[in-house]
Amino acid sequence: MDFSKKIINWYKNNHRKLPWRENKNPYYILVSEFMLQQTKVSQTIKYYSDFIKKFPNLEKLAQAEEKEVLKVWEGLGYYKRAINLHYFAKKLREKSIGFFPKKYKDLIQYKGIGPYTGAAIASICFNEVVPAIDGNFYRLFSRYLGIYNNITSILTKKIFRTLILKMMDKKNPGVFNQAIMDLGSTLCTPKKVKCFLCPIKIDCFSFKNGTIYKLPVKNIIKKSIKKRFFYYIFICNNSNKFFIKKRFNKDIWKGLYEFPLIESEKVLTLLEIRNKIWKKYKIFSKNIIYKVKHQITNQILFIQFLNCKMIQSIQIKKSLNNFFCISYKKICNYPFPNPIILFLKNKKII
Repeated sequence: MDFSKKIINWYKNNHRKLPWRENKNPYYILVSEFMLQQTKVSQTIKYYSDFIKKFPNLEKLAQAEEKEVLKVWEGLGYYKRAINLHYFAKKLREKSIGFFPKKYKDLIQYKGIGPYTGAAIASICFNEVVPAIDGNFYRLFSRYLGIYNNITSILTKKIFRTLILKMMDKKNPGVFNQAIMDLGSTLCTPKKVKCFLCPIKIDCFSFKNGTIYKLPVKNIIKKSIKKRFFYYIFICNNSNKFFIKKRFNKDIWKGLYEFPLIESEKVLTLLEIRNKIWKKYKIFSKNIIYKVKHQITNQILFIQFLNCKMIQSIQIKKSLNNFFCISYKKICNYPFPNPIILFLKNKKII
């Protein structure tokens, strides 16, 4: 029995039961693949179900405001994925209702759809013979074939693509891709492999030669961790409303909402914080009421929230010109970064 048949037979009996696999609806696969970028399957499932309930099809997603989409995505992180997914839906609506690109080469023309996501959708939904190569593929085939080439190099990626195309099942490319994904996620894992349950162990180079944990070879230059210091100003006016604004700049949390902010490259004393807040917003700051450390890709954010006193004046209105007021009742309508959500929960505002 050849490689692809062994893989597919194993998959039929051992595949993970995931909600987006219940049918080949391209919209369901699209949403799941966007969510699975940078996120584990276990965490994705709940968000996926809530997202599909809120936006059951492309038309509903295209009609929604960005704020609504980000609110359902809130907590999943990497919010650019949600923005790109929303953008994709709106672009398709401009063409015609019911239109969905079926070819890999057409799918990868859209923001947020890279080679892996495009290949996954094209193969699973439209039976196109194209390998959906991700970390699971590189790990499994490096070990199976005994490939010691650096998997981060462009040349090695081309070699893998050529080899996998020869080995994959041409009649069931979508099933083949999902089988490799599941085998890599459950048995041929980075650590604690389960080789004795593997359907291809007899012919596996690494299993026969004891090199499982030596492959794949991945030479990555580690990026330095950037430290950022955020000082959020929690301020209520006389109507018991507080100020927020949307983040537009090309930075983390684009599209989410936040309080007035002082950012620094170093730790500030309370006196320094108060002086900066007064200089920028003409607001009197009281005490620090909440602290949280938040880590994202290559960044650590040290965040503090300050309770501030609102003094009505023309100067303050000018300094907060880019902000708008919302009541406590409406706070649930806006998507916030995780650290602000933690703060709001801690203060029992939500």
